Amino acid sequence: MPTGWWGFLLYLGMALAVTFAALSKDKARANSTAAAVLVFALGAVLFSFYKAYQLVLLKAMCPVCIGMYVINLAIVALLVRALQLTDNEVGRFLAQYFKSVLGRPAGLTFSPQPVLFSALAVSLFSVGYLGLEKYEHGRQKSASLQDNLAAHFAQKPVAMDVDTSAAAWGNRNSKITIVEFSDFECPACGAAATRFGDIIKEYQNEVQLYFLNYPLDKAINPNVLRDFHRNAGLAARAGVCAQQHGDFWSYHDDLFRQQKQLSRGLLVDLARQRGWEAAAFEACLDDEATIQQVREEIADGQIAGVKGTPTFFINGRMVKSWGDADLIRGILREERKRTLKLNGSTGLAAQAKF
Repeated sequence: MPTGWWGFLLYLGMALAVTFAALSKDKARANSTAAAVLVFALGAVLFSFYKAYQLVLLKAMCPVCIGMYVINLAIVALLVRALQLTDNEVGRFLAQYFKSVLGRPAGLTFSPQPVLFSALAVSLFSVGYLGLEKYEHGRQKSASLQDNLAAHFAQKPVAMDVDTSAAAWGNRNSKITIVEFSDFECPACGAAATRFGDIIKEYQNEVQLYFLNYPLDKAINPNVLRDFHRNAGLAARAGVCAQQHGDFWSYHDDLFRQQKQLSRGLLVDLARQRGWEAAAFEACLDDEATIQQVREEIADGQIAGVKGTPTFFINGRMVKSWGDADLIRGILREERKRTLKLNGSTGLAAQAKF
């Protein structure tokens, strides 16, 4: 998300508005403009508190971010002075302002003109959105497939062992190995299960795909500091149990189809629908060996450099854009070409170690 771009538009809009207010000879119009900017600036301050809270959670130091938070507070303080308000009057002024916005008598000496300022804000950000779209389109167009492939293969492959008990799909004798780190409660993972899956089905006889769990669930993943997906750890354990019952992939598909309803009850119901004994499945869910397998897969992801889900590795190299069908096909074609070349020159199987 290009936060810097949207921040630039916000500051640009506020700068234009306060410049207009400062130059205006109509005091009521100037106060109306300054008050509208104050409301936007207060929104920026609230956003600053939220981002500062995230920095604390991440235990990160970001001087640029902190500088922005200070600037947001300074803008509010200066606008309060420009409106000739004391600190004790700010709350009452805002209450009057919002009452007036709602069309109720408030005792203000000016009209807040919410429709006008909302329209101006929407117009500014709409132009910004269109500009961003044009920029992104131009950047994508300029970055050719060959450039993206070169960047992909410039990465140093990650060496990591995958447990043979992990869910696998495709040709087990393939020299092209794909490792997917995923989270059953992650919407992007659900999209990837379809989009990425459709691409590699074209190469199902030439690739081997391993599915590894990386639930963004604080209860089981020590690398997660917030409760992003509270049911993801339990769903990961259910996937391990489904693998033990020999029907991981259809269970995997059902979990993604119903990821908004994930619960222990749903997981057991899906097992019951397959004819598995519910009590035995629940015992598997709570088995320490099941929990340990999920934790080991999380540890593998941490070693490999996984920061979020979904993350894919093809022969040890991280795929930066799993939704780019042309890039994925290009990577697989190049891996196939390298494997054939290596086999032809040495007569040995080129097995990538994970």
